[in-house]
Amino acid sequence: MRVLGYKKKSKTELLKAVDDCVSISQLFALVQHEGLVLQMHAQQGASNLAPKKLSTDKSELKSPIEILKDRVRIAIVCQRI
Repeated sequence: MRVLGYKKKSKTELLKAVDDCVSISQLFALVQHEGLVLQMHAQQGASNLAPKKLSTDKSELKSPIEILKDRVRIAIVCQRI
């Protein structure tokens, strides 16, 4: 989908824009405008993979928006030249 008047950002501008997002809706709008592709992850019961053990260390717990930002950063690095 192309948004009129929107100029695509460079890789560094895009990574900074991800850091500046304060809400999930802002992050999703950025992903949509830039045409980034994010992969869905299947639930553990749907595969033969062993489940990951979640950390109980409070310093390692991330908020949902931080987890999404990490996924978007990975998509930017992998998809952009």
